[in-house]
Amino acid sequence: MNTITIVVLAVFVFSQWSTTAAVVPTYPTEKPKAPVPAQLLRNDYVYDNSGQFSLNYQVDDGTSQTREGTLVLNDEGDDYVLIQKGSYSYISPEGIKVTVTYTADKEGFKIVESSNDVPARV
Repeated sequence: MNTITIVVLAVFVFSQWSTTAAVVPTYPTEKPKAPVPAQLLRNDYVYDNSGQFSLNYQVDDGTSQTREGTLVLNDEGDDYVLIQKGSYSYISPEGIKVTVTYTADKEGFKIVESSNDVPARV
């Protein structure tokens, strides 16, 4: 090999090594934005000494809930059971409002009506 070939080869190898070695990872310089806290638009809560209640709240991000708890006699008639019925809504990540209406009693939690492909039975 002649000297020119060796010099050209050395320059080529060095140029390849220096361009790959000089790659430095870059990181974002901006700080992530803090989430904006949601504002409570409505918050009604009424209850009595026996445990019955009514709840209604609404938030400016589209979240809301209405719930009512009522005491009813159990099957044996010697005690009470708290049953609940209500609904909740929220905005999905796709921007669609989802609403679920439900009951919760001695038979368990049951979806009565739902929107946007929420299964009616779980």
